[in-house]
Amino acid sequence: MKKIDSWFILCCLLIPILFVSCHDDDKIDYNDMPEAIHTFINDYFPGTTVTKSEKISGEAHYKVNLSNGFELKFYKEGGWQEIDGNNQPLPQALLYEILPGNVITYVATQYPAASVVEAERHDYGYKIELNTAPEVDLKFDNDGLIIQS
Repeated sequence: MKKIDSWFILCCLLIPILFVSCHDDDKIDYNDMPEAIHTFINDYFPGTTVTKSEKISGEAHYKVNLSNGFELKFYKEGGWQEIDGNNQPLPQALLYEILPGNVITYVATQYPAASVVEAERHDYGYKIELNTAPEVDLKFDNDGLIIQS
C-alpha cells in the first residue's frame, strides 16, 4: 500500500514538471529568429517591443507578441503568415505592402467605414477580418479577387 502511495505522489509531482518543460521548448529568443522577421517588425511596427516570441512545435512558423497588442505569425523562412491587431486597425503602409491592390480597393468601396484588423496568407490567397458589427471575414484569391464574403 505504501508503495502505491509513493508512486502516486511521485506521479503527481512529475506530471506538472513535464507539462511546464514541454511548453518551455516552444520559447525562442527573438534574436534567434530569421532576419526577415526583424526587418518586418522594424519596418511596420517601429517603437514596439517584443513581449513574447516562440516557435510552435510541430508547425512551420514562429509567433511574436508585440507591446502594442499585435500578434504576428511567420513562416519558418520569415515571411508573414498572420497579423492580428486584436481589433486594432493594421497600419495602412503594411496593408498596401502585403495585400494585392484589388483587396484594398474592394474593402474601400464595399466597407468604406471599416478597417482591416487581421490579415492571413494562405495557399489559396488571403483572408482578412474587418472591424464591423457584426464582424466580417473576407477571402480573396492570390490576385486579390473576392472568393467568399
